[in-house]
Amino acid sequence: MARYLPFALALALLPASSPTDAATPERWAYTDGWDVGYYPTTRGCLAFATFDGTGFFIGFDTRGSIPALDITMLDETWASIEPGTRYPVTLALGDEPPWILDMTGVFMDGAPGLNILVDASTDKAATFIEEFQRELRMTWSYGDAQLGHFTLRGSRRAFDEVLACQNAYDAQVPDPPAVETPVAE
Repeated sequence: MARYLPFALALALLPASSPTDAATPERWAYTDGWDVGYYPTTRGCLAFATFDGTGFFIGFDTRGSIPALDITMLDETWASIEPGTRYPVTLALGDEPPWILDMTGVFMDGAPGLNILVDASTDKAATFIEEFQRELRMTWSYGDAQLGHFTLRGSRRAFDEVLACQNAYDAQVPDPPAVETPVAE
């Protein structure tokens, strides 16, 4: 994963198009190891960081009629992940009760991974963001396999930048026709 540049890898996260069709992300900020940018194809701002070879993205996808919180992880070593397959993934943020996320297998920019879009207007999304910003570590697992134990150092500032970025772009970008994307509640 280290061979990928954050923005080159992030281009591959644009599910509605291939990386060659995607508009180049616009960097918004870099803070505490988190790269925050605006992605024109998804009309959303995302924070990106790498942890032990795993690329982690969190931010927004506002293409659809329902703006979504986008959470994506990519790791070249996850060879058994099958695109389109659902995986119940457990995420513990600090000492909070764990989340069970119904994530979908993806394959982007040469790396398998997991993705979920959550309706950004729900209490679930708000609680997730609050815990993400407040806690100092996150642990991901699938069944008995631990996918990663990562620091959340700088996550508060990074997500504050995602919000500032999204608000700034929402104010200046006209609303194109909505694209339907599957969003979990």
